[in-house]
Amino acid sequence: MAKYLVIDNGGTFIKPSIMNEQGEILEMLPKISTKTFDVSKMGAALGGGEDIDGLGGGELNSVEKYLALLDPVYEPLKGQVDGIAMSFPGVNDAEKGYCYSGGAFFFADGQPMGPIMTEHFGIPVTIENDGKCAAQAELWKGSLQDVQNGAVLVLGTGIGGGIIVNGEILRGRRFSAGELSYMVNDISNPTNMASSFTTDSAMGLCMKLAYAKGMQPGEIDGFGAFEMIKSGDPVAQAIFDKTCDEIIGQAYNLTCILDLDAVAIGGGISREQLLIDTLQQKAEHLNANNPCAAYSAFYPKVYIRPCTFHNEANMVGALYHHLKLRGLLSAHAD
Repeated sequence: MAKYLVIDNGGTFIKPSIMNEQGEILEMLPKISTKTFDVSKMGAALGGGEDIDGLGGGELNSVEKYLALLDPVYEPLKGQVDGIAMSFPGVNDAEKGYCYSGGAFFFADGQPMGPIMTEHFGIPVTIENDGKCAAQAELWKGSLQDVQNGAVLVLGTGIGGGIIVNGEILRGRRFSAGELSYMVNDISNPTNMASSFTTDSAMGLCMKLAYAKGMQPGEIDGFGAFEMIKSGDPVAQAIFDKTCDEIIGQAYNLTCILDLDAVAIGGGISREQLLIDTLQQKAEHLNANNPCAAYSAFYPKVYIRPCTFHNEANMVGALYHHLKLRGLLSAHAD
């Protein structure tokens, strides 16, 4: 059975794994810290300082340094894997492997990362946008298998997005369809970073809680955030409630535009049942109390589901893209 090195590239960590052709993770390999995501601007917008220790860094600033990080991962697997499938941040042409923007990986801007890595490692390497990977994972073997139109919101460092239309991933002319982090919550103040939908990500929630408590972001992770919320802390609960309101608002808007069957919520934070329950309750309330209902026999309703794969969605979707692009999916899809 064929095996693949599958790598989820994130702004905080690179997470490699070995997977089989059925999309099953055989082994999770040690993750690699990247420290590429500079949150100083977001931090200032949410009430923090300009310099946030441990979250900026920017050490990973060249293609050469990136390849050097991956060499020790690939070398022990040389001759044992049939290809490398990557979930990659930013805007890319997934068929050609060209990065128009590397997202948190600034070094990848304007680089043909797929061909570069194929030449470097000597085996086929494919890249796909992280949000689109998550959506394809859920379409292939997860919570969107039954949909014609659907979307995934991945709550992580930012908000990854993937949109399925007529059973296929929506890419757009400039390959930027699904870049949901850039959507705006408060259209009256669109130039303020605090108005950006990306502040409703898992990291954004932790940062908002930290600043509200006079702490630094590194002092609150996802587990700590939900401990605080579940404890009944009124400040934490208010921030959480507003965050969920904004997520449902954007999920509803997407549903109106694209006639979605369902919106799946992903990222490690989606394992928190409180988050899924709260979002579903808010969706049900909106569906039952939509003020437009009085003027139409039909009005859009938003339906929330948890992603099946949570943190693993990017890896499963990256493999799906790799197999599909190389004409191998039909043989391994079952």
